[in-house]
Order: sequence, then structure tokens, then C-alpha cells
Amino acid sequence: MSQDAFSELPPTRVQFTNEPLGWREAVRLAGRPMVDEGLVDEAYVDAAIAIAEEKGPFYDLGKGIAMPHARPELGSHGIGLSYLRCTTPVNLLDREDHPIEVFLMLAATDKNTHIDMLRRLATVLIDDALVARLKNATTPDEVISVFVGE
Repeated sequence: MSQDAFSELPPTRVQFTNEPLGWREAVRLAGRPMVDEGLVDEAYVDAAIAIAEEKGPFYDLGKGIAMPHARPELGSHGIGLSYLRCTTPVNLLDREDHPIEVFLMLAATDKNTHIDMLRRLATVLIDDALVARLKNATTPDEVISVFVGE
């Protein structure tokens, strides 16, 4: 993947926590850098939580990775990602069968950019070695290197 492909994930949106979190708290923390930048509204993060409460753990991608997101019209103002790695796995929807170590919050401007970002993320997430690097990263540079093919 080229550097341009994941310019949507700057180091300022990469976070790590050793604190045990509830799943809602983890989603809010994952979205915080994008809210702070004005890329998404707080309502967008709230919508990502509400959608999971309504539809179930659909954004659990497996392998300990979740991709919380909401529809663009619910408060997304651009295209971007944020990354949160939790040392203590978080049970999505408080369900033990959905332990999450990495939250990748997605923001898109429309259905097409949403699908394009999912496609690009899939190229990383189908590779077990890259997933292991995402889950074991300890610095923003290590996370970003997974997406830019270093």
C-alpha cells in the first residue's frame, strides 16, 4: 500500500491504553482524536455506539479487531481512521465472545469512500502477520508502517 492510501491515519490518531475499559468507553476513546480535530462530531461517536446496541457486534471484524463507525450523515466531515490498542481486551457489547484488542474507528464522507476504505483495510486484515503487528504495536510509527507496507 502506498503512503497516500493511509494518509487518513496520522500519528495523532494512534492511541494505546493499559487501562481496563468498558466497550462504550473504548469506542469514545477511539473516536476522541477525530472529534478533537473536527473530523467527526461527538454525535457520530454516539451513533457508532447506538448502532452496535441496536444491530449487535457487527463491527467486530474478528481477530480481536473492531471497526466502530456510523453513517456519514450522522456527523462525519471527512475521511479518516483512528487506532486504539487496548492491552486488556474489551468485550464488545459486554459479550465475552467478542473480545477486542484494537479499535479502528472509521470516518467516511459517503457510501463510496466508506466501501473504498473497507476494501483497503481488508487487504491488511486478511494478513495474519499484519494483524499481529497491529495488535503488538507500541508506537504510532509501528501502527502506520502496517498500513503503508513497510
